Amino acid sequence: MRRRVASALAVACVLLMAAPAASAGSAVNMYDVVSLSEEDLGLNGAALDPVGEWAIVFGADAYLELVSTTDPETRIELLWNNEVDLNDGDFHPGGQTAFIVGNEGQVLRYARGDHSITNAGGQIEFGQTKLTAVAWNTGGSWAYVGGEDGWLWRMRAAEDGGAEVHPILGRGASDISGIDCHPSLMLCVVSSVLDGIGVIDRDHSLYWIGGTYYPWSDVQCPTGERDECVAVSSDRNIATISLDGEQPSTSGVEIIQLSGVEGHFTGLSHQHGDRSLIIETPFSLIEHDLSLSAAFPWLEYSDAVDFDASIAGERIVASWSTDRDSGWILTDRGTLVQYHPPPSNSVGGILGAWILIAIPLATLLVILSLAFGLFPGLRQWFTLRFGTAEEKREARRAARRKKRG
Repeated sequence: MRRRVASALAVACVLLMAAPAASAGSAVNMYDVVSLSEEDLGLNGAALDPVGEWAIVFGADAYLELVSTTDPETRIELLWNNEVDLNDGDFHPGGQTAFIVGNEGQVLRYARGDHSITNAGGQIEFGQTKLTAVAWNTGGSWAYVGGEDGWLWRMRAAEDGGAEVHPILGRGASDISGIDCHPSLMLCVVSSVLDGIGVIDRDHSLYWIGGTYYPWSDVQCPTGERDECVAVSSDRNIATISLDGEQPSTSGVEIIQLSGVEGHFTGLSHQHGDRSLIIETPFSLIEHDLSLSAAFPWLEYSDAVDFDASIAGERIVASWSTDRDSGWILTDRGTLVQYHPPPSNSVGGILGAWILIAIPLATLLVILSLAFGLFPGLRQWFTLRFGTAEEKREARRAARRKKRG
């Protein structure tokens, strides 16, 4: 029996040594590249439709284009006769329209039916304010718009074809950097450059709940499964925002600073489930898992440089997923880069199954081997219980000899 245990342990050790070593670099590799233009487009971001099929990319000089999220070669040009820079966008939960906001109080409305772009707001409603963020609430009844100097409004389409706009009371004084609404709670979260993090309830009341004087860059509520959102600051802080659906004013903020990172956090993109990707400059991505309250390297700058130094010199403005660990990166210049895990990072088939079995098996066998050496009675019991017929007879004879002795 002891020989059998030793033999099994040796086999398990060989299997463990045969397992591939974990990669010390990025979790994903960069692959196909698609360029939206030969010129630098000066893009600022992208707005994804609710089902993740299409993205509106937007940027300088009112650049707008509808891009297939799975095949960026498939695109539809969206035209608007203005040269105002566009800074943020968000689709209505129904997926048929979207708002895109920009400088000089500009709000544009995209209609999926005919891919038209129309004016949804301007200087009459918002003055000359640079609009920096927009998000529809969960029910799609109102959109919240944020801008420089802490300005916040709620807006919706009016019956006369214009816009119904109301300011949000209690605003701060620093620029609004992000707005996102929870998928299941009727709450929206606001991030600002200096005033901290705020929560807007179903009655459009604003409550500042913490994080004052942190330079927040963006906020995201990635999943309706958890009553939490996440925000990042340019100085590498990550905030977990715990929402209280009954008393929004008592919602909390927990802040940690991510160590071992040298870049600056500039934004957030949803990856999959409760996972988000933190956009970092220079060119890199960090995965944040809300359920684990943890962050992990995703795409490192050095690996981006090895792939293409010129692309690594561009600025990531958005990303979207096409699968759990795959998707596309969008840069300010208008470059799209596909990413997914390298083959060596996944262990599949029979070898993967053997490794998953061998690791706990090896641990168990080591424990049994030590126990058998320290406790002969345990070894005898184990033999009588699980040994072969010959081993059981030998164990009984040994027990009788011990009694006679």
